[in-house]
Amino acid sequence: MREEEIEKLRGVVRDCVSKHLYSSAIFFANEVAALTNDPADVYMQTHALFLDRHYRRPFHLLNASKIVLRDLRFRYLAAKCLEELKEWD
Repeated sequence: MREEEIEKLRGVVRDCVSKHLYSSAIFFANEVAALTNDPADVYMQTHALFLDRHYRRPFHLLNASKIVLRDLRFRYLAAKCLEELKEWD
């Protein structure tokens, strides 16, 4: 896919999140993350999952790719997932 098309999909994800259409945002974010494997797109995907109250899946995605070690925002999102899951250990 061309970068222009991927950027349009990112815009669709942002638009869906702003309209609280989290299921649609998750769908398009999954597609973008699969196409690019860019950490910013993985964050967008996991953030959409978190907003839709899926806590285990974004935590697993962040930990499985070791992306949680790269940036503070990934760590914070992983911690928020654990907080919602009530997993304190």
